[in-house]
Amino acid sequence: MTPDGGVEARQQGETAVLLRWVGRFAHVRVGVRAQAVTEYAPIAPNNFIDEYVFEKLQRLRIRPSEKSSDNEFLRRVCLDLTGTLPSPRRVREFVDSTDPKKREKLIKMLLDSPEFVDFWVFRFSDLFRVQGSYGWILPFWEWVRQSVATNKPYDQMAREAIAVQGYGGPAHKHMVGTNKPYPVEQILNETIRVYMGRRLDCAQCHNHPSDRWTQNQYWGLAAFFGRLTNTGWNHDNVVFDDVNGHEEDYVENDPELRFRKVIHPRNKELVLPTFLDGTLLPSDRGEDPRMELARWMTSHPYFSEAAANRIWSYFFGRGLVDPVDDFRLGNPATHPQLLEALASSLREQDYDLKHLIRLIVTSRTYQLSSWTNPSNRLDRINYSHALPRPLAPAVLLDAISQVTRVPEVFGKMPVGTKAIELRFPSESSFLDIFGTPQRDVVPEPGGKPSLGQALHMFAGETFNQKLSKEGGFLARIVESDVSNGEIIEQLHLAALARLPTPGELAGHQEMFRSRPRKEAAEDLLWALLTAREFCENH
Repeated sequence: MTPDGGVEARQQGETAVLLRWVGRFAHVRVGVRAQAVTEYAPIAPNNFIDEYVFEKLQRLRIRPSEKSSDNEFLRRVCLDLTGTLPSPRRVREFVDSTDPKKREKLIKMLLDSPEFVDFWVFRFSDLFRVQGSYGWILPFWEWVRQSVATNKPYDQMAREAIAVQGYGGPAHKHMVGTNKPYPVEQILNETIRVYMGRRLDCAQCHNHPSDRWTQNQYWGLAAFFGRLTNTGWNHDNVVFDDVNGHEEDYVENDPELRFRKVIHPRNKELVLPTFLDGTLLPSDRGEDPRMELARWMTSHPYFSEAAANRIWSYFFGRGLVDPVDDFRLGNPATHPQLLEALASSLREQDYDLKHLIRLIVTSRTYQLSSWTNPSNRLDRINYSHALPRPLAPAVLLDAISQVTRVPEVFGKMPVGTKAIELRFPSESSFLDIFGTPQRDVVPEPGGKPSLGQALHMFAGETFNQKLSKEGGFLARIVESDVSNGEIIEQLHLAALARLPTPGELAGHQEMFRSRPRKEAAEDLLWALLTAREFCENH
């Protein structure tokens, strides 16, 4: 940036420039185009998502990748919708099918499958922070499962979670650690991040230095949680808003009352529940302040934007605003009109998440290949090609168990229980090493690979003992009368949902000729299970 407001480009790409002046803020996106693409054949859109994405790509002179192959699409959509790899038989059937509507039919089948429910219960359990011992969290987990299984409108889920009263369901979110209440600051910060996609934390102590939020706005929202009372009766705990309006501070020796009044840290005055626009909650609607807050939040444009953005991120590895819970002036959406269209569609469909998911996965944008061309090789934010995304630890563990056909054993859970079916991810060194969220905070995107993960791939029991397990898939196929070529094909179909390339097949055949069959098969499968192509969705 130059003093007179000029922007000097260093390389192809796009960024946002934030302008601040005495409490006023504005922003502008700046894009640097690549060399002009001489041939830009128009692409027929599948829905409005493609219209917005391809229009911007054409402006930036970026040519989108080709449509994904059937193998690529099948593996991608099965993992994204059900967290499960397609079986070799399904791969062959799908690839061999000549039905022009086979992708749409597959999407419908997956959306209606029990596996879809299992996987999205897993995802929402992370989002809603279902944590604790098995018996303790079971009502909360059952609420999440019932909500997903019935395709409960997302705004209804949000209202129930924010304004819950009594015992059971999302009330358990306020019951972890009953010796004293969660600070209202912690509850507010999480609630706003999850349901409105904003981070107000900085306004807790002072006016936000790089956004519009003030300290008064922050504490006005925090006051909606001021009457939240926790009886502290261990597993018979009850959460409610105290209608008597007690204003006593919480004291350590009070065994019954888990309650605190909300005091503004700057002027030390009691804060009354106040909406963002400065409107006080009317006194005649003050008996259930959290419900009033929940109704206001779910009717606010921020709510539908945040919901659409979060769902989008599950399928592309990033949000239109990224991070997904960091909407702010200095972090505008890469495609603001697309985000508004998605949010509007979600509102019009009464917050039907399945409708939004179907819209995304049927788009040509979602179905683009991960193979790049010279014009889109550097693109990371405009969806010109599919970006590889690491599998969640639980999904990766289930995929290894599925390919080897050796189920993981989780404590006292029945044999055959999948990692994504666990109420709370515990009792597994693999999930710990690979960074499964402990649900003590709002989940963040997966971290970078670690030394512990690399060592586990080389010497850990998950990657090694499953290969040599007697009675496992590999042991049975090696001892059968199938040819080496068939073994190579079966392992590739099971792990990568594709046949080996001619070069891969020739190299693997040579390995089988030069080494004992069992050893060669184990090494090949180990190489497949530790490859990026297996550990990522692409």
